[in-house]
Amino acid sequence: CSHPEWLVRRLVELLGEEEAEEYLRLDNEAVPTTIQRNPLRCTAAELEESLRDAGAEIKPHPWMPECWLLTGGGSLEAMPAFQQGWFQVQDAAARAAVLASGVEPGARVLDVCAAPGGKSFAAAMVMEDRGEIAACDIHRHKLALIEKGAERLGLTCIHAGLADGRQCREEWLEAFDAVLCDVPCSGLGIIRKKPDIRYKDPAQLAGLPRVQRAILENAGRYVKPGGILLYATCTVLPEENGAVTADFLSNRPEFHLEPFRLPGLEGENDGSLTLWPQRHGTDGFYICRMRRS
Repeated sequence: CSHPEWLVRRLVELLGEEEAEEYLRLDNEAVPTTIQRNPLRCTAAELEESLRDAGAEIKPHPWMPECWLLTGGGSLEAMPAFQQGWFQVQDAAARAAVLASGVEPGARVLDVCAAPGGKSFAAAMVMEDRGEIAACDIHRHKLALIEKGAERLGLTCIHAGLADGRQCREEWLEAFDAVLCDVPCSGLGIIRKKPDIRYKDPAQLAGLPRVQRAILENAGRYVKPGGILLYATCTVLPEENGAVTADFLSNRPEFHLEPFRLPGLEGENDGSLTLWPQRHGTDGFYICRMRRS
């Protein structure tokens, strides 16, 4: 299946041979583009009509509402619906992470590793563009991507800013209703979209959990009592996922896992969930919802 042996062996350990092979084969197949409608700009009927007029073939996502699978139509950015901010490109797994956070209109939200802004945009749509989202990134040049995307989508509650997720900002202590941590990771859950990821050096990936723990530990300080801390990655390796959140929870007794509901996936989690291409038709993705007592 054209994957490095170390990764094949690891997936077999996690899934068994039969399911691991299915995962690997899906990595090598073309995948439709998943888009999310911007409810602030158009209706579902208007979006579907515009996309079909642009030559695209579309069908509703099998379990995630407000999402469609799109093929054909040429350049997405050239489509009138894109230029008018009627949709954003976002896998159902990423949208699921935002829904799991439970953000509501009027909330104050921090997205600590926000660029290029997809989860901030999805949260703002759920919040009906009411409240405040601080969308931060460590790379200054990436802030323009967030600002440009928010402007295209007509989202005014998002404010992009420069910040290192590992360094404490005193003014943010216990200040947010929800903190989203989509941390840097190996990206092994999105090989089907970025094939070269499979060739990453496993020795270099070994240091990622240390960075992930540092970001999560710092981000927890920003959650209000009673608020939500949402940890997410686009990888399926337990050492970057459950091992990181378990370590955090063992050191921070004021936080606890809290189950969440996702459309079409009810009853599948105890507060954490791994989404798999071969099971859910999404990117490989990990979501963990923690509430501060």
